Amino acid sequence: MPLTTPRELFVHELSDAMSAEQQILKMLPELQEEALNHELKEALKTHEQETQQQVKNIQEVFRQLGEKPEATTCYAVKGLSEEHKAIHKEKPSPEILEMANLGGAAKTEHYEMAMYTGLVQMAKDLGEPDAAQLLQDNLDQEKAMAVRVETLARELGKLQTQSMMAGARGGRK
Repeated sequence: MPLTTPRELFVHELSDAMSAEQQILKMLPELQEEALNHELKEALKTHEQETQQQVKNIQEVFRQLGEKPEATTCYAVKGLSEEHKAIHKEKPSPEILEMANLGGAAKTEHYEMAMYTGLVQMAKDLGEPDAAQLLQDNLDQEKAMAVRVETLARELGKLQTQSMMAGARGGRK
């Protein structure tokens, strides 16, 4: 069906967001399992609960609009999932996999922030303040998770680098 109105585009983009969140929900348990750091594991568990709420928020927006989600695939998140699978083929150590997963999580959060920023604006432009607020709630959670992930990535990256450098120095007697 051709997209000819801003509302049709909004419904399409909202459907894409639903696909993104559902794909992320499928990835989060594996990421939790791969996490070595307790704080990261907890952040991913919390974000899984938030993501479940985000799906409910999107469903509520569809209900408010009197629309149903389109059957679509968010190819951006699908690509991020493929990146995760590809890194496994490189057989990284658990510590390096965790660092890669943090990088992938940061990419995902930034994609979601861009996605929700656009959806919030579209909802406002269409005169849908309740929808805009639900989507803003999702955006706020994504922003908070991005900060957590980036902070952990810096901390764990520093620790891994120091550990590897210490090991390299210890081997040069």
